[in-house]
Amino acid sequence: MKRRNHWVLFALLLLALINLSPTEKSTMVGPKDQDRTTEPVIPPSQEKVKDNGRIKVAVRLPESEFNELKAMNDAFKKEHSTEVELVNVPVEENYGSLQQQFELGVSPDVVLLDNVWVRRYAAGGFLLPTESYYSGSLTGEVLSASLAQDEWNGYVWGVPLDADPYVWVYDAERLKEIGHPFPSTAEEWQALIEAWNEFNSPAYLLGLDYNDPYAVMSLLWQLGAKGQGKQESAETFFNKKGLTEAVPLLEQLQPYMINISDDESNDQWIGSNRQGALIMLIPSTEARKYPYRGKKLFFPEPTESGNKMWIAGRSFVVTARSANRDAAGLWISAMTSQIQQRQWHEKTGHLPALKTLYYQAVRSGLPDWITASFVKGQGITQPATAKLPELMQQLQKDSWSFLHSEISAKQYVKQLDALNP
Repeated sequence: MKRRNHWVLFALLLLALINLSPTEKSTMVGPKDQDRTTEPVIPPSQEKVKDNGRIKVAVRLPESEFNELKAMNDAFKKEHSTEVELVNVPVEENYGSLQQQFELGVSPDVVLLDNVWVRRYAAGGFLLPTESYYSGSLTGEVLSASLAQDEWNGYVWGVPLDADPYVWVYDAERLKEIGHPFPSTAEEWQALIEAWNEFNSPAYLLGLDYNDPYAVMSLLWQLGAKGQGKQESAETFFNKKGLTEAVPLLEQLQPYMINISDDESNDQWIGSNRQGALIMLIPSTEARKYPYRGKKLFFPEPTESGNKMWIAGRSFVVTARSANRDAAGLWISAMTSQIQQRQWHEKTGHLPALKTLYYQAVRSGLPDWITASFVKGQGITQPATAKLPELMQQLQKDSWSFLHSEISAKQYVKQLDALNP
C-alpha cells in the first residue's frame, strides 16, 4: 500500500515539474517578438507588384506624335500607381545608341521599334517574348502584315501599335489628259511611259524619296519584281526573272522621275503647280498632309505578278533585362487598346493594327481606300528576317547609285538579287 502511495506521489511531483519548466517556444518568444508577429505580412505577389511600380519607356517620334503619346501616358498614370518615365529619342538618331544600351544591360524597360528591327533584337537575345508580359492573344486580332514582322522562332516579340502602308497618290484629271488610266501592270506602265514621252509635259511623271528603300522596293514590286514562283520563299525580296523585266522598265522611267527628298519644303506636289509629279509613291501618313483637290489615293490589291506595297509599322517591345515586365505589359496593353488606337489614328494618321476597328460599322473614320486584302492579309507577304535592317541599308545604297546613273541596270539587277536570303 505504501509502495502504491509512493508511486502516486512520484507521479504528482513529476507532473508539477513539467508544468513549471519553460517550453522551447516560451524561451524563444519574448514580448518584442510577440509584437512582431502581429504585424501584417506582405505576400510575395504584392511585393513584386510594388517593385514593378516604375518603368522607363523610350520612343523615337516626331514632336507632335510624342505629345500625343505623352497625353495617353498621363491618362494611364492617373488610373494606375505605376510611375512611367517617357523618353523621346531624337528622330535623327539611329538605333546605334540603343544597341549599346542592350549590350551594356542598361536599356529601358519598354522600347517603341520600327517593325523591321523587332526580329533583329529578338534574335540577339535582347527582348522578351510577349507571353512573358502580355496576356492578350495577338493571333487573329492584329493585321498579319504587322504581326509577321514581330514573329521569330515560334514566338511573338512585340505588340503592334500602328500601320503605315505605302500608297499611290495621283492626279486623275491629268492622267485623263494623257488618255491613260492609272497603271496596274508592267505593260500599262510601259504604255504610260511611252505616252508621257510624246506628251512633252514639263512636269514629272513619278515622284518618290530616293533615300527610302521601302518606297523603291514597292516601286520595283509594282513593276513586277515580286512575282513568286512555287519554290520561292515568302521572305524573298525579289523574283530573279521579275527583276530582269522590272529594272529595265525602271530605267525607262528614270528620266521622268523626281527625288522628293531633295525638296525640303515638299512644295512640289500633285496639283500645286505644273512642275509637280503626276504620280507619287509615299507612306499613307504623308499623303494626308497635302489635301489638294483632285488627289486620289490608291492601295493596289496584291497579285501573283508582284503588285504589292510595303506596309510599315511600329511595335512596343520589352527588353530582356527589364525587372518590371508586369508593369510594362500593363502599360503596353493600355497604349494599344482599341480606344487608344482609334485616337492615335485620328491624331497622327497612322492606321490601327487591330482588325476589329476595320470591321466596325462606322469604321472609326478610316480612309475609304483601304482594301479587304489589307485587313485580312490576303496575298500580302512581306520579307521578314533578322538581317532586314542591314539589307535595307544595302538596298538604299544600291538604289541611290542606280537612280543617279552611277551603276548600270545589269549591275543593279545583280546587286538586288544578292539581297535575297
